Amino acid sequence: MKIGIIAVGRSGGYNLGSWISNELGYEYIHEPVFNNIDVKGKTPIVIKYHILEWNKTPKPYQMDKWIGLIREDIRETAISNIRAEQKREWHNPYKLTTDWIKENEERIKNRMPVLREFNEMVSKGIPEIELNITYEGIYNSGKDIGKVIEYLGIENPKYLHMLNPQLRLRNRYLNKINLI
Repeated sequence: MKIGIIAVGRSGGYNLGSWISNELGYEYIHEPVFNNIDVKGKTPIVIKYHILEWNKTPKPYQMDKWIGLIREDIRETAISNIRAEQKREWHNPYKLTTDWIKENEERIKNRMPVLREFNEMVSKGIPEIELNITYEGIYNSGKDIGKVIEYLGIENPKYLHMLNPQLRLRNRYLNKINLI
């Protein structure tokens, strides 16, 4: 089976794709267009596409299942996006201060309309997507985890700890992590 995830940047797509690939024992490829990875002929596979890759690609590879992922809190998406851009670190834990947020407030506000548009594209503009979920539904309430498990037919999930909200990249070192 080939599973595609189309996500807005900084919405938890990397962790979601990693989790699904671990649960199913599939290879995981992150943003193949941006990272110049040829995925033709690979199966079983989980591929996470950034929404901008979707728009740049004639049509991504034929997949059996498509999941759309957005982050409803646009402001938090913008904050995370700007910080990652500044540091050129997309998957490492980090801390943010209120001073950093104040210093970047204008950039945050300017980024929000674009991210809102990306959310609309993922949640309503791509007919291939059969399951729409949110960062909040995975990492805050957990209500979307069951939807993914059912949609993909995952039996006896063993790696749910990978979606533990205490493992978020932002301020990870400030949280006491309990994996049991």
